[in-house]
Amino acid sequence: MECVFGLVGNGFAIVAADTSAVHSILVHKSNEDKIMILDSHKLIAASGEPGDRVQFTEYIQKNVALYQFRNGIPLTTAAAANFTRGELATALRKNPYFVNILLAGYDKETGPSLYYIDYIATMHKVEKGAFGYGSYFALSMMDRHFHSGMSVEEAIDLVDKCILEIRSRLVVAPPNFLIKIVDKDGAREYAWRESVKNDVAA
Repeated sequence: MECVFGLVGNGFAIVAADTSAVHSILVHKSNEDKIMILDSHKLIAASGEPGDRVQFTEYIQKNVALYQFRNGIPLTTAAAANFTRGELATALRKNPYFVNILLAGYDKETGPSLYYIDYIATMHKVEKGAFGYGSYFALSMMDRHFHSGMSVEEAIDLVDKCILEIRSRLVVAPPNFLIKIVDKDGAREYAWRESVKNDVAA
């Protein structure tokens, strides 16, 4: 029951995702990081089949790094999103990846941005977006409370509202969430919201 959501604020973009690795009725781990740092100023959050999610996001990460290595300049967020969409579209006609993506980034010229890319290679630039069963609740909360130009404190408060609503309403809600942020200072982990520790019993 995956939950990935994100939003754009005043000079930053925030992405949050659950950290559960689940198969059938089993929870394998509760600290799985589903938000990959693409480069210094980009984040890619993915939901979908675990194998596809890991393979595809690593493939995109390495190709973004290869482009920068070959050309000496990084891809813009828009270019990285279009490249990602193109790779999904190509794979769709061969061996499709069942993976949905929120790609967040910060560019000096254009500021923060968030791109919504689904498994059939539909792409939109959005101010807020969500995937997974949690999206029913996260999108409702964001429709009610989101406004353009939010501060970091307001955005984190809204993310916490979304997490609380998911935990309250979703019948098999994931217990833990990871929040990451990207702004002029780069992409980084911001906070964990944990209700279950992933300690292994001795």
